Amino acid sequence: MNTDRTIRFCSYCGSALVMKVPDGDDCSRPWCEPCQEAHYRNPTILVAAFLHCGNKLLWTRRGIDPGKGKWAFPAGFVECNESLQQATARELREETKISVAPEQLIPMSMSSVLPIDQIYVVFRYPCENELAASITPETLEWAWLDRESSPWGEMAHPHSRALVEQVYTAIESEEYFMRVGHMSSEGSCHHSYPLGVLLPEA
Repeated sequence: MNTDRTIRFCSYCGSALVMKVPDGDDCSRPWCEPCQEAHYRNPTILVAAFLHCGNKLLWTRRGIDPGKGKWAFPAGFVECNESLQQATARELREETKISVAPEQLIPMSMSSVLPIDQIYVVFRYPCENELAASITPETLEWAWLDRESSPWGEMAHPHSRALVEQVYTAIESEEYFMRVGHMSSEGSCHHSYPLGVLLPEA
């Protein structure tokens, strides 16, 4: 856990917390003595949507920070009471006005970003035609782009280029995968497992 962001006050009573190993646990946690409760800080989960048609991906130019004015893919945080696929469909709809059925989203990558305590889950959605997006407060521009036309030098998240390149290879060859791994201060370590051409049942 990133100890620089340790919880300092109880969210129930406001008391200052102390570090303590709760009974049955094996490491120190922020502890509220008045409430006799441990406070756990867990990773946040983000999702992203890669829409593809032929050898093109749907890119969006961000209208908000971080990375305002740069190019990325529809993405955002998972909220309570929604599944990963529901969150992905919601973010896609909020950013582009494109609606897809959550159950039609296909998982493609899962990556733990250890320095910032986040988990990124990426889904893809195969389109028969290049769907038209809309300009929204979160999206300044959108475009269906092949590998050669992609704005590599203007990416909001340059560290994700390896994944995007891998996605292009997959849609060009129609050989899909599930990518699993992590990013740490020491670098990135991911493994990809081929899946073949699999589509979810309606």
